[in-house]
Amino acid sequence: MNLEEFKNILLRYLEDKLSEEEKNTVDSWYDEVSSGTADPFTDEQHKAIVKEAIFAAFPPAIQATKKQARVVRLRWISIAASVLIFGISGLLIYQRSQPSRQDATTAAIAFTQISTRPGEQMELQLPDHSTITLNGNTQVRYHEQEYLQSRKIYLDKGEAFFNVQRDTIHPFSIETGALTIAVLGTYFNVNNSEQSKNITIDVKTGRVQVGSKINPSLHILTAGKSLQYDKGQENYKLYHTNADNADIWTRGGILMSGANFQELQELIYNRYGLILRSDSLDTGRFSYSLLLPQVKSVDQLLHMICHIHQINFRREGNEIILHH
Repeated sequence: MNLEEFKNILLRYLEDKLSEEEKNTVDSWYDEVSSGTADPFTDEQHKAIVKEAIFAAFPPAIQATKKQARVVRLRWISIAASVLIFGISGLLIYQRSQPSRQDATTAAIAFTQISTRPGEQMELQLPDHSTITLNGNTQVRYHEQEYLQSRKIYLDKGEAFFNVQRDTIHPFSIETGALTIAVLGTYFNVNNSEQSKNITIDVKTGRVQVGSKINPSLHILTAGKSLQYDKGQENYKLYHTNADNADIWTRGGILMSGANFQELQELIYNRYGLILRSDSLDTGRFSYSLLLPQVKSVDQLLHMICHIHQINFRREGNEIILHH
């Protein structure tokens, strides 16, 4: 059950428009939450915030004395509905499964989530005036209410270039799932690739600390240094790069160094929203190394690739097919 359906059920409950069976379902959910059998909160802090918002809205008489369970339940659900509608102190999301499955109640913190479509780029300004440039098919999240204190960003997938404002009191960090990246103020690029299962960090200026779950102080990168972490093997390699190229894709350029066909597919899909495939080609032996300061079109890129490998390409809708 999604959030909108749950909200409608609560409103219909308050308007006494549910069947007796449906009312019993909502009452059962309330009893589970009240008894602690089902916990809709992510942690104790989230629980305290939502609890304070809900019970602050109770009339003093109900706050000070014990009322009948049905009265309190109705009042609690009424305020819970307003929390859902107006987004006060987070969202409570209710999931009621089929009778044969285990019932569950879950919660989501009120994150601000920004996503780009394949072929789209976007610049995001954060509350501290740091900026993130998102490549195509990228998703980031942050907790807007807590950001100025935590300065934490979640890069769920894709590639982003970070321009972080310096703040020695509140370090800036990025969570990718496998790695944590911490800085005070700098320019750097992070690519959390779904295709290659690698996380690549390129530093343009400043210092970037990289840590994993096993080793919180994995390495410190400075300008012109890069780290590539293999999420499958849980190992990493270091290499030197030209710091000026850390953000080359934000300026319309392309840099590939020994990329395989799958990585080329990902690049073309994220940047242009096009699907690349081959027609009877042994793409496993292909390797792509290119440095193009400015790429005017996907056709320009493909003409260069095809010239190197002595092959051709054709376009069919949103697909590009490489062939002999």
